[in-house]
Amino acid sequence: MLNRLGTLWRLGWSPIASYFLLLLVFFALSLLTSVNRLNLWHAGLVAFFFATVLALIMYARFISPLEEMASIAQDMARGNLEQEIRIFAQDEIGDLARSINYMARQLKTNIDDIIAEKNRIQAILTSMADGVIAMDPWGRVILINPVVEKLFGITLEASRGKNIFRIIRNNELEKMINHALETGQPINKLVEIQTTDPFIFYVNVTPLENGGSDQGGLVAVLKDVTERKRVEEMRSDFVANVSHELRTPLTSIRGFAETLLDGAVVDSKVARPFLEIINTETERLSRLIDELLNLSKIEDRKTIPSWQPLNISNLINSAVTILKPKALEKEITIGVDAPETLPIFEGDADMLCQVLINLIDNSISYTLQGGEIYIKASAGPNELKVDVQDNGIGIPQESLHRVFERFYRVDKARSREQGGTGLGLSIVKHIVDVHHGSVQVESNVGLGSTFSFVLPLIVPNHSK
Repeated sequence: MLNRLGTLWRLGWSPIASYFLLLLVFFALSLLTSVNRLNLWHAGLVAFFFATVLALIMYARFISPLEEMASIAQDMARGNLEQEIRIFAQDEIGDLARSINYMARQLKTNIDDIIAEKNRIQAILTSMADGVIAMDPWGRVILINPVVEKLFGITLEASRGKNIFRIIRNNELEKMINHALETGQPINKLVEIQTTDPFIFYVNVTPLENGGSDQGGLVAVLKDVTERKRVEEMRSDFVANVSHELRTPLTSIRGFAETLLDGAVVDSKVARPFLEIINTETERLSRLIDELLNLSKIEDRKTIPSWQPLNISNLINSAVTILKPKALEKEITIGVDAPETLPIFEGDADMLCQVLINLIDNSISYTLQGGEIYIKASAGPNELKVDVQDNGIGIPQESLHRVFERFYRVDKARSREQGGTGLGLSIVKHIVDVHHGSVQVESNVGLGSTFSFVLPLIVPNHSK
């Protein structure tokens, strides 16, 4: 009984007192009516008056504040947590209003913290160089970062809620995700994913816990290692090619040296051709080592161009003069169209002369007896272009994209016969790159080739 009374008191003494007062009024009216002091109509009017007064008091004290609190609470539920309930009564209604205001302030603080944390996470995901994909336990996309959007040409809005295998179709990735879901253990592996171009990713799939025993989904981190794998393959190919290029002349030199040591040196008619071959192979080795060193310096940016004003026609004429004797040996004519009026540009004279020598020498080597080479220089609004055209044997279409690779040869036997090292075009490309230009080639088998390079007339950000 005491517990019930305590509960009623906690609910509020004002409503209890009001009802108790109304009961006394009705009791007094009933007594007055019974002793004929009041008739029934008068008692009804008095009761109606007191009931109305009590109703107005109840409306002002309880119903109106509660309606106001209900309206504001609905606005708060819709997310408007800035407003507060303006009730300052020191009773139970006031306590309720203050409690709701406090709850709203706490909710706003918590929501602001959540939004700030979300923004921090979004900033981290946006700035990451690796791709991130968050999935639910059924493999449906929850979140992707801009790296994934760019790699696979998708958007977060279009992919959210879709199964990851509808977005990235890859058997190895599917196996990794299924394994992580089944075992609850992280897994990482190199995976090749086909997009517009093949990419190699180091993929790490990690299950997430949702605070209980059940899994809360997965996060897959995709690190693009395509370039690193390509560099590793290039390094491996480079070591193999250098070993091969060094072994061939060294084997020849060793063979002829052993023959001479076995007694052929006493016969001058036999010894001289052997010595000439040894000398030729030694010169080839020397050229190979020199070009390797030059290429290494250019690639490592150790060789800085000596910027100075240049006239392209002077450089072309110098290169043609150097190679003219070699062209005459094969009865090859070299035509030049490089007006003196072409704009002056800035570059390194020695490096660009090496570019021209390599291109012209390459054309001479792969042009048949009596062929022709035509060199043309032209200028546009912002650039200078040089074409070295020949009517030689040409290059197959499938080899065009590889001719600027180190040691790549279309015809290996003919190249070695010409004494080439396989590094000339690679050096050309790197020198032109250092000058902020570009190089390209067009060719048809049996009809000849045209090597072109373009240089800007104004070089950005260089120090003289």
